[in-house]
Amino acid sequence: GGGYSDVSEAAGLPLAPIMRRAGARLLDNGLVAAFGFALIVPIVIGTIGLGSSGSSTETEGGIWNWPIIFTLFTVLSVLPFIYEAVQLSLWGRTLGKRIMHLGVVQVRPAGQSITTTQAVWRAGIVHVVYQIGVFFFLVLAVMVWDYFAYGMLLVWIGVLMAFLWAIWDQPLHQSIHDRFSGTLVIDEREGYDDGHGGGGYTQTMEYGG
Repeated sequence: GGGYSDVSEAAGLPLAPIMRRAGARLLDNGLVAAFGFALIVPIVIGTIGLGSSGSSTETEGGIWNWPIIFTLFTVLSVLPFIYEAVQLSLWGRTLGKRIMHLGVVQVRPAGQSITTTQAVWRAGIVHVVYQIGVFFFLVLAVMVWDYFAYGMLLVWIGVLMAFLWAIWDQPLHQSIHDRFSGTLVIDEREGYDDGHGGGGYTQTMEYGG
């Protein structure tokens, strides 16, 4: 009874269009990547060296050394995790979502500001759990097939599906990380204030996408 009622109330919120969600994610990833690139380049150059001939043996030996692996994991997981967890905890949205007029709220109680625990959990699934999965299956694929491209293709298809789950998820259009953290993404252009600005849901509107 209560759970169904909560979901029904959440389904009445102005849920965010998929394309704007994707745009916000790309904006956030781009901002973090710009900073991460500045961090990675000196370490890669210092480890492999500028004088490398680029042969497959040297390249493979260079890529799979621990300084680069650790740096890649930091840039792909730790930095984005901190970036997203802090912003969601404080404001219920990242910079990318703010630009796209999107916010993250609770499913239960419907439309309330997310808690710090939910913010950390949601960011952790996206940027740590997903990336650990990518790293594990990529290493497994390289060991089994001895070819980097196969692993990249398979694991990134899997991660992409975790995000695209929101397209066919009913009735709240949640991605996998939203389902696990009890959150959903709403469209703030539809007269909605998640509580960080001192309001709440101010306009009843069905999701039309």
